[in-house]
Amino acid sequence: MSDKNHDRALRVLIADDEPRARQFLEKLLGEHAGVEVVGNARGGGEALEKIAALKPDVAFLDIHMPDLSGLEVARHLKGEAVPIVVFVTAYDQYAVEAFEVAALDYLLKPIRRERLAETLSRIAAEPRGARAAANQSAAIESALGQPGLRDQLRTLTRLPVRHRREVRLLDLEQVPLLFSRDRLVLARAEGKEYLVDYTLQELEQRLPEGRFVRVHRGALVNVEAIESYGGEDGVLVLRLKDGTRVEASERRAAEVRRKLR
Repeated sequence: MSDKNHDRALRVLIADDEPRARQFLEKLLGEHAGVEVVGNARGGGEALEKIAALKPDVAFLDIHMPDLSGLEVARHLKGEAVPIVVFVTAYDQYAVEAFEVAALDYLLKPIRRERLAETLSRIAAEPRGARAAANQSAAIESALGQPGLRDQLRTLTRLPVRHRREVRLLDLEQVPLLFSRDRLVLARAEGKEYLVDYTLQELEQRLPEGRFVRVHRGALVNVEAIESYGGEDGVLVLRLKDGTRVEASERRAAEVRRKLR
């Protein structure tokens, strides 16, 4: 951190779905001069919203939270004011080894005073700026590829999308179509298109089972958004409630029909 940052309190946000865990970590942080807890969040979605609003220097993120895991919250942190991320976890040693791939600090529950002091010392020495944020983002992507972590991620109940410089959380019923274009993944919702940070393969694995169907290599359709379907010149065509017309590939057509019956 720069000398300028040393002149003011370290602004911290805590995200954990367990009230006692949030309170305990806040109490421990309060024992350190120059540390100010500026906010708390009960889940991943709320954490993203509060990080955007409060712009803390550091975010302590629990891994297993509603909506989004701590890793996924960190994955969506982009822009000029990205906080240093510290993961908090109760996972076993196998999963902890996967966290180490991220080259970011982590705290094991129950948190010990000595370990927290070590973390705060590392934070004080941590470089900041666009390059540091980019390195952190790359490390998180690497960690998300580790089986020990990937297998622990929860089913998405809301979809994070990019809206201007912010992350917006969409309810799944708002999203009739997810598709790829020019190597980007986009979500159609409310007549607009939003950038998504997941690949279509990741979305297939993370969305609620049976909620979306893969109609071809580049698209997932929300089953509840389908108004009608039928064959046209030997091609299965889905008509969505918003008027969109989507063709299923020949390879996917039989599977799509099975899921819609």
